[in-house]
Amino acid sequence: MRLFALLAATLLGAACRAPDPDDRRPPRDDSAADSDADADSDADGDTDADADSDADADSDADADSDADSDTAIGPAGEFSLEADVDGVARSWELYVPASAVAAMTEGPVPVLVALHGAGDTGRNFIRATGLTGTADALGFVVVGPDAYRGGWYLQEDEGWPGADGSSMSLQNDLELLLTALAELDAGYRVDEARVFAAGHSRGAGFTALLAVLSSQIEIASGTWVSPFSGYGINAGYDPSGGHFDMRAARPRAPVWVIHGTADTNVPYSYGEALAQAFGAAGWDVTFTPVEGAGHTWLWRSSYGQTNEDLMAFFL
Repeated sequence: MRLFALLAATLLGAACRAPDPDDRRPPRDDSAADSDADADSDADGDTDADADSDADADSDADADSDADSDTAIGPAGEFSLEADVDGVARSWELYVPASAVAAMTEGPVPVLVALHGAGDTGRNFIRATGLTGTADALGFVVVGPDAYRGGWYLQEDEGWPGADGSSMSLQNDLELLLTALAELDAGYRVDEARVFAAGHSRGAGFTALLAVLSSQIEIASGTWVSPFSGYGINAGYDPSGGHFDMRAARPRAPVWVIHGTADTNVPYSYGEALAQAFGAAGWDVTFTPVEGAGHTWLWRSSYGQTNEDLMAFFL
């Protein structure tokens, strides 16, 4: 497909250029977002001191040896955040349940980065999928990044302005995730070894890229090295069209690919082919076909598995 060819050509020739000072903020219109993760754009188918001499100074030497213990624990709540990422205004939703804040007093907690489908927003997605409720119950943090104008790895002809000097949004999208995670780590006790990514539709395609491109693409801050310890791919596909060697990606982490057999937006065969490609490249992959299901979030009890199952898989 044309998107595959454009993406592959862009990534293969990717070079980090100086950011353009023209800072264009993506419109944020929650009223235009899907009321449920089920409704996704058809584009998905086509395609976030000095030492003290006093002996008292040694009394606390062993405590707080972990950098996490020095991190102030921020408040519980849902927050809409934004940052300039290489000359482009980007945004994300952060959900920190009271249960996670309570757990942070004992140690760092897991993080799930949830990547929405085309035309959606991070805020709507984490609510519509029930991930906020699951975070309440299990005590983890959810990050819902916003794609630029609703689409991950956006092409110039799809509205990417090239404000960061690149011809598509992918490098900026990756920097956005690193920025959001760094901001989170600065304000809360989160476990860097338990940071996971899950996406739907075009967000699922982006999730696949997070894994496949690790150590294989340069971004503004250096080589992209995935910070994720697991991937959930719901109604997804490989946007690169297989142009990258999955065997060369490092590090690797478990992948769960799930796809409805009756999906007419992103055909079932795309998800099946993606899972097979991961398997053939030696990844630890689980593939779950959901008989008769369409283009929707499939970690629901009505489809035989839940968000809790997804987190159990990760943990």
